Amino acid sequence: MLPLLAPATPPELPGQAIFQKNCVRCHGANGKRGLNGAHDLTKSNLNEFGRTYLVTNGMGKMPAFGKKLTPAQVQQVVAYSLTLK
Repeated sequence: MLPLLAPATPPELPGQAIFQKNCVRCHGANGKRGLNGAHDLTKSNLNEFGRTYLVTNGMGKMPAFGKKLTPAQVQQVVAYSLTLK
């Protein structure tokens, strides 16, 4: 008899932890929250370049993360944000 296994949790995507730490407050865990004027990331037409610019430099109420995150971390969080549907 095989032992019962706990349901597998999906692996965390690179950038997911960074997103949860820095972005969830305004964008929400699913990217749809819109608190403080944050855009719904699931409906954004910004491509990777545009999102990288915004995460790095900020705009309006969105803070700049270019000095808080490494370029690699910015790329990871941008890539993760593009998976939100």
